[in-house]
Amino acid sequence: MSEKLPEVTKEYSKLTKHSSGSVKELFAISFPLMLSFLSNYLMLFFDRLIIANYSLQAMNAITASSLFCMIFQYGAIGIASIAEVFVGQFNGAKEYFKAASPTWQMIWFSLMCFPIFLILAEFGGPFFLTDYHYHDYALPYYKWIMYFSISFAIQTSISAFFIGTGKVKIITIASISANILNILLDFLLIFGIKGIVPSFGTKGAAIATGFAQIFQIGFLLIFFFSSKNRKKYKTHHLTFRPKLLKKCLRIGTPSAIGHMIEIAAWAIVMNMMTLIPGNFLTVMAVGQNLFAVIAFANAGLQKGVSTVAANLIGAKNYLKVSKTWLSAVKILLIFSAIVSLVLLVYPDPLINAFIDKETSKENIATLFTLLRITCIFLWIYFIVDGLTWISAGILTAAGDTMFIMIMNAFGAWFFALLPIYFFVYKNPTWPPLVWLLMDFYGVMNAICFYLRYRFGKWRKRKNKVLSS
Repeated sequence: MSEKLPEVTKEYSKLTKHSSGSVKELFAISFPLMLSFLSNYLMLFFDRLIIANYSLQAMNAITASSLFCMIFQYGAIGIASIAEVFVGQFNGAKEYFKAASPTWQMIWFSLMCFPIFLILAEFGGPFFLTDYHYHDYALPYYKWIMYFSISFAIQTSISAFFIGTGKVKIITIASISANILNILLDFLLIFGIKGIVPSFGTKGAAIATGFAQIFQIGFLLIFFFSSKNRKKYKTHHLTFRPKLLKKCLRIGTPSAIGHMIEIAAWAIVMNMMTLIPGNFLTVMAVGQNLFAVIAFANAGLQKGVSTVAANLIGAKNYLKVSKTWLSAVKILLIFSAIVSLVLLVYPDPLINAFIDKETSKENIATLFTLLRITCIFLWIYFIVDGLTWISAGILTAAGDTMFIMIMNAFGAWFFALLPIYFFVYKNPTWPPLVWLLMDFYGVMNAICFYLRYRFGKWRKRKNKVLSS
């Protein structure tokens, strides 16, 4: 059992008018972030949906190839997002003049990553992608999304400032605006306009996403450089601080590496599905895209938990952190009930949107049944994955990222990849089994992260970010 710590009297720079760590405070912080992630995930969802109407094979191909892109994108994003912990702790400690500096260090870091992404774009395709529609669908998407990859890290770096200071509504507006632009560009660039704009197919989907990200960066910078933020947070000081950059990298890199190893496992799983005949790839790809519709709630809630916990840790109000965890679980249960309406009660519209109407009626009926069963497993995974994200949010806020790295890497490979290899790839009998095994992985992950949180190892690292 964790040692009970006395409440500290240091004044807390409250993020909202509500009680610290309460459901109301956490929801007030998390909900705009959820809307922001919803917008981002819808960007991904509509990309896939529009591509599925262009070609179901194209949708399967870019779903598989995008996972290899995400290995490196999420590595940079995972490191850049650690800025929100530094910003949150500086803000909680009322050291406002330092709060913008972590964002700038992560912007410089993102720019340094450009040569790496360029090399991966030019030469990585033959190493990472399978033969499944390689030249016509997979490679064009892979190359162009990699060209734009640093934009994801830069956008994350700037968003970290607004998340850490609790100004999350700006991110929501930026995300929704960028999402609308992305959808419009998708239709224009994927299908083209006869005689005016050529059809770029999957390459067009990647370019649309890239331009939407650049728009979002510009939108956020307008508010980042506002006179209020320049005066209070010194956002206009384009400082390069090697020591702070080193701290960010030291704390952010383990978690980022863990996510990279985890996503590599999913990329391998997706590649396995491309090698199995029948509906295995489609069930895996459509299931992943359906999950993108609901994953926003967990992602936003995790960021909210991390923001509140980082500010509480910065103010040394450690007892309220446990209250925050419990509040997050209550919010998760509410959202799981709402999600059940989409996945359990009436998932038909979402499923039908991805089914190729040119498929034979017999195969459509079979595929529809398989996807309906998949929706049940997706709902279970939403709950257990949410519990993992909640505990991980607190561990991230406390700087306990080494555990996150180890657990993400170990869990994905031993609780997901190996079971899927032996029970699905080596013995392909029932496509939804892959999602049932994902539920097993989710349960094991949730238990391990909860135990780490419950036994309080992270408390021994209290305020590590500011003191290290």
